[in-house]
Parts: sequence; structure tokens; C-alpha cells
Amino acid sequence: MRIAFFGTGLLGTGFVRHLLATTGTVTVWNRTAAKAAPLAEAGARIAATVAEAAAGADRIHLCVKDDAAVDAILAEAVPALPPGAVVIDHTTTSIVGSRARAARLAAAGVGFLHAPVFMSPGAAERAKGIMLCAGPPDAYAKVDAALAAMTGDLWHVGEDHGRAAAMKLCGNAMLIAITAGMADALAIGRAGGLAGGEVLDVMARLKPGGAIEVRGKKMAAGDFAASFELAMARKDLGLMIDAVDGAPLAAIAAIAARADQLIAAGHGADDMGVLGLPPA
Repeated sequence: MRIAFFGTGLLGTGFVRHLLATTGTVTVWNRTAAKAAPLAEAGARIAATVAEAAAGADRIHLCVKDDAAVDAILAEAVPALPPGAVVIDHTTTSIVGSRARAARLAAAGVGFLHAPVFMSPGAAERAKGIMLCAGPPDAYAKVDAALAAMTGDLWHVGEDHGRAAAMKLCGNAMLIAITAGMADALAIGRAGGLAGGEVLDVMARLKPGGAIEVRGKKMAAGDFAASFELAMARKDLGLMIDAVDGAPLAAIAAIAARADQLIAAGHGADDMGVLGLPPA
């Protein structure tokens, strides 16, 4: 199996190191060649061009910055691929971009899978974490065992490439929101004289992750029967904003502004889960 890997940033490097340990041979290309150099010491072959890396590869992996970077690499790589090669893109990309890319590659007769991941660089090297995968069954069947060996949890989510892109963005939205919420909780804690560890003590007792299981299910079902009215949540948001006395907040001000819109539209007595109400 001849493998080419494009993109040797933190996550890509983790993947390549795992592939070198388990398959022995990987050809890599990175836009900044110096960043790929340490992988040569680990046994990777460094290609000077995209086409050189792609030539003869049975499968190629991409893990780069964005849609534009993926498209630029594929424009050079696809003409060099042998028949039957499979392209696997681990990049977090747009939903429309993933679908458009899939259509272009299908027209060119190239199997394409979008396989974004929930992994840290270290987890990628250890083959731990979650790998989403969307694409046609024939392409998936060629590489499913290889992909399973790269992750602790391989999840084929269907043929529509946009599904993997959407699911990755949903997951990242929650991770970013949790981080922003934690940042604001720490800011409020500082304003009230609490040490960071004391704020974490609150979270340990509160276990806020349980809200996904309880309130999240109701929100997904469109059930906004109140257990914590939006108007009361908005009152508390105001107290939080006042508490930090002008210090920057990561998320709470934007949440308060959205709550004001919903209250003005008549949703003040609904559960605060109405923040997830889809547009009319």
C-alpha cells in the first residue's frame, strides 16, 4: 500500500508518525518543506511537489488548513493519481465545499472520502479519538480497515460528504462554546474574588455536561416547556455582565443580545433552551 500525506502541521504530523510506525512507508508533502523535515528522520519520504507525492499512491490523505488549501492540493494531485486511488480528506472544511469537492472528484473517477476527526495531535499518533467518514461505499470499503487502524472510533456517517463536514462543525461548535463559557466563568469568578480552582470546584459539583443530555434532548425535539425561563436567564446574564465591570467576556454578551431578541418576540416565559429556536 503506497500512502501519501499532505499537510504536516501538528495533527498531520501525528497521523504521519502513526502511519510510519504501523505501515513503514509514507510520502509526505508540506507547503513549508522545513516543517516536514523532522518526519524524514522518522522514516518518511519527503516529496518536492504535490504531483511527486501523489504519483503511484494507492491512497492520499490531506490534513490542511481550509477548503482553499484542499482544493489547491487536489488540483495538482488528482492528475498524478493512478486508477483506483482513494482521496481521504481529514481537513475541517465547509459543508458546501465538501459536497462540491466530492462532485468534482466523482466526475474525474476518483474515490473521495471526507474524514474529519476529533483528535489532538498526540491522539492521532496513538490512534485514539473519533474519525467521521462520509462517502461512497465502494471507496469506503477499500480503506475502512486502514482508517479504523488510525482511530479509536471510526464512524461512517453516510454517502453525503456534507454530513461529515456538518457533524465536525457541530462538535467543534460545542467544544468552542464550552471553552468560551469556561472563560466567562473564570472572569466572573475573578471579579468575585474566587481562585480558578474554586471555579472548577463549582463545575465539579454542578456537572454542566449533563445539560446536553437533559436540555439538549428537549431542544432537539423543539420542546421549550420552561424549567428555567429565558427571562430569568437574561436577568442572570445581566448580573454576570455587571459583575465583570467592563472586562471582556467571550460569549455572554452575545447570548444576552440573542435573548433580548427572543424576549422581544414573546419567548420570555419559554425555557432558555429557546435560544436554539430555528428561524421562523
